[in-house]
Amino acid sequence: MMNDKIIENYQDEVLDLFKSHYRKMSANNLNLSFESVLQSCLNELGIKNFKKDDFQFLNRWFQKIHFQNFISDLLGGDYLQEIIFHSHCNAQKIFQDKKETIDLIGLTEIDYQLSLEIFSLKNNIAWNFSEPFASFTAIINEYEIRFTLIHYSTSADRKSKVFLRILQKNNPTINLFKESIEIQELLINLVLTKKNILISGSTSSGKTTFLRALLSEIPEEEHVVVLEDTYEILTFSPNQTSFLAQNNLMKKSLTDYCSYALRMSPDRIILGEMRSNEVVPFMLAMNTGHKGLLSTIHSNSAIEAISRLALLFSLYSSNSDIDFNLITKLACKNIDYVIHMENKSVHQICRIIGSEGETPFYETLYTKNLDKTS
Repeated sequence: MMNDKIIENYQDEVLDLFKSHYRKMSANNLNLSFESVLQSCLNELGIKNFKKDDFQFLNRWFQKIHFQNFISDLLGGDYLQEIIFHSHCNAQKIFQDKKETIDLIGLTEIDYQLSLEIFSLKNNIAWNFSEPFASFTAIINEYEIRFTLIHYSTSADRKSKVFLRILQKNNPTINLFKESIEIQELLINLVLTKKNILISGSTSSGKTTFLRALLSEIPEEEHVVVLEDTYEILTFSPNQTSFLAQNNLMKKSLTDYCSYALRMSPDRIILGEMRSNEVVPFMLAMNTGHKGLLSTIHSNSAIEAISRLALLFSLYSSNSDIDFNLITKLACKNIDYVIHMENKSVHQICRIIGSEGETPFYETLYTKNLDKTS
């Protein structure tokens, strides 16, 4: 039997043994408890009579790895929007108006990877060498979070990365973006008059949050169909139908859902983001007279969003012979307005008028930079 003094002197060795038992046991049971792993470890050591308090160092490791406490410990703070784990020892917290670098203490690279793999399995997500990218929504400490995991096998420095986007429990309103009363009234009027709106911007520019803010202005009696591949648009209406794509399964892609939505008597169809095959049925839905459609797209400017939309349609259309000028015309005919986001605020609002060849014609109704210099 090992006494308390021996346990104290050989903590590293005991911890290594505990880790070994944890890895073996978690491979078959993700619901295992600290007590069960501890008992298995102590049985090997021949310890029968022990005080649980002597093994708090093991419990701290268990909580950190099995319940991802190294993540939950960073949650909190006013206006926290994102957390990025660049490695086992470095993270960033991104707030509405600042970034904060965090040094992670007491987490080894092996433990970090193990915890992420356990977390993926708990959420029924395949994340490994063969499937190195994963994106899903999970709840930690009552925070609803969109997780994006990048496997170390894709990286030159062999480090897995984690990107967390905090999802607000309550849907935002247009007031959040602190625009003038005139601009707020313009935006609300575009929604109420059922204009087809494309929201453009770079990654983390605020596109999805702004989309959700616009959705809060939709009358409750309308039947709204929401199509996403990552759950970000929370329920905002009692008459809402939401689809979450699983592109690895037949009949559950965004493209399939676009087709289903047209048969469901929708007042509006909302597509979380346009980036591949789903562009074609969504644009064709616009062309059949559906109004009030909203979506987001990655773009560097409002007018570039139209060109990118046309390019995506060209790339993913089954008809490879369709003229690009015609696609641009189709996009300009069916998109009424493009709202471009930068740094979590509305940067530009453009009304789409038409096109000549590959060149869209538009009227700029608002540009934040011009307002600042006027």
